[in-house]
This record gives sequence, structure tokens and C-alpha cells, in this order.
Amino acid sequence: MTVRFGDLLEKASRVYGDDPAVTAEGRTKSWREVHARCRNVAAGLERLGLKPGDRVAYLGFNSDALFECYFAPSLAGCEAVVMNYRWSARECAAALRECTPKALIFDAAHADLAGQAVAEVARPLHMIEVGPLPRTSSIAYEELATRKGTPTARGSCDDDTLIIYFTGGTTGRSKGVMLSHWNLFANAMGAPHIMGNERNSAQMVVGPMFHLAPGSRIFSAVLLNIHSVIMQRFDVTEMMALIERHRIHSLTLVPTMMHMILAHPEFARYDLSSVGQITLGGSPTPRDLLEKVISAFPTAKLNNGYGMTEMSPMLAALTADYHVLEGPKAGKLNSVGRPVPYLDIRIFDADDRELPQGEIGEIVARGPTVMKGYLNRPDENAVALRGGWFHTGDMGYFDRDGLLYISGRSKDMIISGGENVYPTEIEDVISTHPAVSQVAVIGVPSEKWGEAVHAVVILAQGCEVSADDLVAHCRAHLAGYKCPRGITFRREPMPLSPANKVLKTELRKQVLEQLGGQTG
Repeated sequence: MTVRFGDLLEKASRVYGDDPAVTAEGRTKSWREVHARCRNVAAGLERLGLKPGDRVAYLGFNSDALFECYFAPSLAGCEAVVMNYRWSARECAAALRECTPKALIFDAAHADLAGQAVAEVARPLHMIEVGPLPRTSSIAYEELATRKGTPTARGSCDDDTLIIYFTGGTTGRSKGVMLSHWNLFANAMGAPHIMGNERNSAQMVVGPMFHLAPGSRIFSAVLLNIHSVIMQRFDVTEMMALIERHRIHSLTLVPTMMHMILAHPEFARYDLSSVGQITLGGSPTPRDLLEKVISAFPTAKLNNGYGMTEMSPMLAALTADYHVLEGPKAGKLNSVGRPVPYLDIRIFDADDRELPQGEIGEIVARGPTVMKGYLNRPDENAVALRGGWFHTGDMGYFDRDGLLYISGRSKDMIISGGENVYPTEIEDVISTHPAVSQVAVIGVPSEKWGEAVHAVVILAQGCEVSADDLVAHCRAHLAGYKCPRGITFRREPMPLSPANKVLKTELRKQVLEQLGGQTG
């Protein structure tokens, strides 16, 4: 069996025809239009001299053009590369050197960034600008998309690289993750059923599409005739208006976004009754927020997922039956759920031996969604994929019910007084205190303990609590060596990565500067 997303897009055009495929910035395009434009772009890339195996990079905000560029390069046998528009010119240049594209597609908002990055690379490539008035030195994307053409190449398929995403780079230089047609097809076939996405429905795409969490839903949409309503950036009022206008069924949000929606003074004005599926990811859902979501969206199924780019991306899901406040399945909200059926997930020790239930070790996985590998990183691939298992770098364990829990990144693990301490476990406890809005736990140098557990806390609006009270709260639930030896109360938001994860390396740097070397 051959899997080719170009063929799947052609089928969507043939079967779904005039059904809406994508809406962005007030423009709606049907599947027939998207397929025709993608064929035109692919033919245009061939006219520019691109051949199968060449790469086409994209730098810009979420848009219908980016939606098309998820597919168009593959129709010419090329590989798509999505770049992080939040990078500096130097970081963009590093990514361009890594992936060596023959063409760079960019939007008007990032024209200067694209120009600076390409100048630093000092290697010629075709510059293609999205927008009504491209620069004279650039090729107009709309000209490629509207000039009728048929690509001569059959298009990539199966284990060929379809798209390259760059990892967040929170612990070092970003790595290009190569994902094949099979990788993304397997996820698109399995994940929507587990998460509750429905055929012939509409979904909101709000996260940056240079990440696979929102990006994977684009690939699912082709199979299920899902209308993708794309937001350039998150805005509460605009989101609620779009949900009402397009009868959005599926939402994917981090808990902070959901809190902002429910707290918005105009929340009751909008008809949000179409929402039937909500994925709250990125961090555990506090019980008080869950209660509010259940009340505000009584017919919606809630779930949470555990994923990463290297796994296309889903590994496990905590489904709607566990997002309850009472009954035998209550109390599991700190879990990431059960492994998806098409993956084998185990817990290994440092010597790659499987650990029994309840013991913490590294989460490893094997199955059809494991990446092809990191671009130009043979040594790292050998380590990450050793023994036929992808080593996630995440530490976790299974409980007696077969649910998976994350204890933290292996690189985030704190060694205090010879004991291994996992920040997530402490964060889960502190977050249950009613005065706490957000918490992040890091390790700081300690002359006595090697490392000391330190908590950074943002208090809920109008609440107060002392450091001693929070430590006492921890002692009621944790072993003494796991309890914070220091607490910093913070007013400004936590430093976040583009994936809305706390940048603990940056947070640790800020805390150490604030403490002035006086650590635990």
C-alpha cells in the first residue's frame, strides 16, 4: 500500500469538492481550490528548477498559504520545512544552513527577517513572498498558486520525508525532525478517533503551525473533511466570534487560554454551543478550572494528550471518561492517560532494562509514528533510537490501572542530597493549593545538598499565602527531601517557549540572578 498525501488531497478535492477546507483572515477556500493551488505551486517550484528531494522552507504566521505549503512541496517530490517566526535572524540562518532549502516562502510581516537570515547564510535561494505586493526582488506566491500547472513528478510517498519540524530548542540548538508520509498518516488515522474529532466538522487552529501539535490536525483534516479555521495569533474575543460564526466543534488549548476565555467579560454573549471536543494540553488541568469548563461546555468531551514532535506527535491520551469530578475514574487528571493503541510504550532504566509498574524511569516508544530521525544528526539518532526504541528523555511511570504519569524531563531532574527529585511531582502538589495560579519547580545550586528544590509561584488573583504555608502544604503530601527549600513569588508571567512550555533554563537563570548566589 502506498501512502501519499498528494493523493489524499486529490481525493479530498474529488470527494468533498466545494466543502470548506480552510478559513484564514476572512478567506475561505474549498478542498477543490486548495488542491488546484497546491498543484500550481508544485508546478511553479519545478519551473524554478527544484527537483525531488529538494527542500522548501516556510517562515511566517499561521495562514491559508501555510496550510497549502504543508502539501504543495510533496506534490513535486520536495520536502516542506516549517520555521519558527519567533527566532532571531541568526537562529533562522542556522536553521537554513541545517536544512539547505532551495526556496524560502515568507510572508510580508517577516520579509526583513527572511532577508537578514538569507544574507547571513550567503547562499542563493528562491525568495517567494506571500502577500498582495511582493518586493521586486521576490517571486509572488500568489502568482505560483494561481498560474495553472501540473507537476511532472509523481510526488513523494511512504517513507519519504513529507515535512521537517524544528524542535523547541529549550535545552540547546533546535533539531530538525524528519517525518514521513507514513508517520503522519498513522497519527492522522488514529489520533482523531481517540481525541473525539468528528468527520465533516470544523476545528480551530490557534497554536503556531511551526509546531506539530496544531500542525498534525491539518493532516487529519484531509482524511476527515474537517474545516480548519486558522487564527494568526490567539485573541479571546476573535476566537469566540469565530467559534460562533463557523460552528467550531474542536478546540485545542493550553489551560491558561481556557481560563482567559471563561474569565472574559463578554463570554456569555457568544453562542459556543457547537463546541463538542476540547483538548487541554501542555500542563495538568487544575480541578477548579475543570469544574468551570464542565459547567460552561456541558456537552463537550474533554481530553488531554501527551505528545512530541519526534512521535508525529501523540503517545498517550487521557480521554473524556477521566475528565470527571466523581466516580471510580476521578482523580486521574495528573495522568497523561493510556498509550495510543498503535504504539508500544515501556519504562526503561538507565541500562535500557524494563522497569516494573510504579517505578520511575525513561519513557520509550516504538511504532509507526516514530520519526525517521533528526536531520544531519547521526550520532544523536543512534542514541535516541537505540535498540529499536525512541528514547523520549521524559521520566515517568505506569500506575496499576495502566495510566501513564510524567515525572519530568530527565534533564530537569534534580539530584538533592543524593535523591532523585522530579519537578512535575512537586508542581502537581503545589498547584492544588487554592492560592496558587501557576508554579514551576527548578533546582538551584546548594553547598549542602548539591542541588536544592526551589519553587517559583504565581499567586491567584486576590490571594495571599506565605512560603512557610506552601512548604507545609508540600510536607503533607511529599517526602521531606522533595519539599522546596526556597520559594520565589513572581508577579510577571513565566518565560515561555513558542509551545507555551515554561523555559526552565531561562527561569533558573532569572531566579539565580534574583537570589544573588544565596541558594539553599
